[in-house]
Amino acid sequence: MRKKFYFLLFAMTITTALFAQRFEYQLGLKGALGFDWPVVENDDVSGRDNGLCYKYGLTGVYYFGESYGITSGFNIIGSQFSFKISDIESKYKTTYCQIPVLLKMRTDNFADKFRLMGEIGYGFNLLVSGEYKLENVKQDNPYRDVCSSFIVHLGLEMEVLNRSVLQFIVGYDTVFSSMMSMSNDNIKMSNLCFELGFLF
Repeated sequence: MRKKFYFLLFAMTITTALFAQRFEYQLGLKGALGFDWPVVENDDVSGRDNGLCYKYGLTGVYYFGESYGITSGFNIIGSQFSFKISDIESKYKTTYCQIPVLLKMRTDNFADKFRLMGEIGYGFNLLVSGEYKLENVKQDNPYRDVCSSFIVHLGLEMEVLNRSVLQFIVGYDTVFSSMMSMSNDNIKMSNLCFELGFLF
């Protein structure tokens, strides 16, 4: 599984670099910190604990107009949260590789170097690793290999070094398909992160 995962990242990096040479395209890096929380369809849930979330990865934007583009790339997303069902504590810790496909919209420049921007779209999440505990006792891996997200970004871009762009983004990401394969509970996850990106 790990060999396939690393091969996928390598292939995406090479493909993105080739496209960057052919189109009006910007390639960059980003990182984020925030918090996440569980969404559980069970009336007996209590004691939800929000967890910390981090993201980092490679991002690229293909502009098909001055104010519109398509954003993609990959993100490594680490997440953890916990809650109780019938006073039994469940703890979840996951790492996903996410491939987003987002419609990007941005305003014209104001104050010479700034633009407001927004992105909305879909995230394909591939499980890299996962840990699940009941009452602090490690259990078998119950996670699905893939799940899907709805993603919304709002932020500010600042032009630096002539053509490069520094991004400040607030990102909301919610998993709308169940993460679990061996559970009667429909468990999903949402996160809110503050992202910093740089497009070359």
